Amino acid sequence: MARTLLARRCLAAGTLGAVAAGAHTAAAIGTDVLRDGGNAFDAALAAALAETVLLPPKCGLAGDLVALVRPAGAAGPTALTAIGPAAAGLPALAEHTGWRPAVTGAASVGVPGAPAGYTALAGYGRLGLARAAEPAVGLAERGVPWSPVCARLAAEAASLLREHQPVGCRYQPEDRALRVGEVLRLPGLAEALRELTRAGAGLFAGPIGRDLAAYVTERGGAITPADLVGVLAETAPPETGEAGGRVLWTTPPPTYGPALLDALAAVPPHTGSGDDDVRALADAVRQALARQRTGVPALSDGTSAVAAVDAEGNAVVVVHSNSFPRFGSGLVLPGWDLVLSNRAGRGFTWQPGHPNAPAAGRRPLTTLHAWALPDADGGPGLLMGATPGGEQQVPWNAQVVRRLLAGSTDEDMAAAMTEPRWELDARGRLRREGVPGELPELGARSSHVVVRGGAGVPTAAADPRLTGAAVAA
Repeated sequence: MARTLLARRCLAAGTLGAVAAGAHTAAAIGTDVLRDGGNAFDAALAAALAETVLLPPKCGLAGDLVALVRPAGAAGPTALTAIGPAAAGLPALAEHTGWRPAVTGAASVGVPGAPAGYTALAGYGRLGLARAAEPAVGLAERGVPWSPVCARLAAEAASLLREHQPVGCRYQPEDRALRVGEVLRLPGLAEALRELTRAGAGLFAGPIGRDLAAYVTERGGAITPADLVGVLAETAPPETGEAGGRVLWTTPPPTYGPALLDALAAVPPHTGSGDDDVRALADAVRQALARQRTGVPALSDGTSAVAAVDAEGNAVVVVHSNSFPRFGSGLVLPGWDLVLSNRAGRGFTWQPGHPNAPAAGRRPLTTLHAWALPDADGGPGLLMGATPGGEQQVPWNAQVVRRLLAGSTDEDMAAAMTEPRWELDARGRLRREGVPGELPELGARSSHVVVRGGAGVPTAAADPRLTGAAVAA
């Protein structure tokens, strides 16, 4: 009964369009943009920027971004990748430390790619970056109630934040933890968002970048102001594969999109939730991850996802991240309220000569990825989706995609969001929701967003397990 009730609430359809996001307020902001004449790209961008204020442990201006964009009338999606390259001095730093993995701390801080990604998304819209950022600026200035999910992530990251901010920071004051419901104002982030509207992809080429480089290098990191100049988002054809006899598109390397294709190509179509079906897909996912992974243990909770669709047929899914664990590197840039990502430390393989080792200008592998699936009948309709979750993104996306291969009605979309989820622990062991000793009911930390557009009424769905929501206009 609980899943049935949740299924009814996780779906939204509207004649203007629909938005799914990791926070209800963000999804609502996206639909406001649709009502103001924006398209799906404007809506997704506004929702994503709002999430940088609402979900700072997960995503932010100093993080990175991947997306699939499908303009109306296009045969398929285009991939957008905004992952910052390695700083020029990172290889020397790795050698100096004996190639000791720098998963958190100053040496882990990566060159931010998110501003280039947000700016590129604005280029697909029609209202501009300033209009998209306006609601986020207002949230940061007025303040937002500290949510239960942010409080939980802050508690889990308490020792990390204290290590790198012993005098406290906005997200963890020196003397106490923020209480659920306490209003958190972020004036520095509000100003950083304003600077984004002025500088776009060059956000870190100015004073914020100089402050970031100084703060990181003082603490033993490798980023210089020169590393922060000229970071651009890249567009490319998506990676293409087959699942259940249909084409499946994903974001290409350095994302984990190919691992999702690899896993789904190795199993037959969805046959239900029986043990044999679950174990067959789990085995395929294990093997795909073994071929893909970077050599760093899987972690989660440093990412969020947004998807939007409109009546014209535009559709987009965005995954933006501070990397892992929650609060990224653990460093928060004073004066700007920016959580610094640890994509460089978390994404690179710290082994000399490895093809994913730190090298100047090289982008690290990232577990972030998104997928798109065309209508079964070859029509113009398209499904697009993604989830946060570190390496769990692959098993969780594989489960949702296989469910949607069996049908993409409203009921199918709702079922794909609410059916029991399974995941793999750090040793590759299967953990299933509702199984004693494994995961509680609805205990996976998946947070899927899915949209369907291009044919019929634009529809969005959001995983109800955490704080995701779908809102339509």
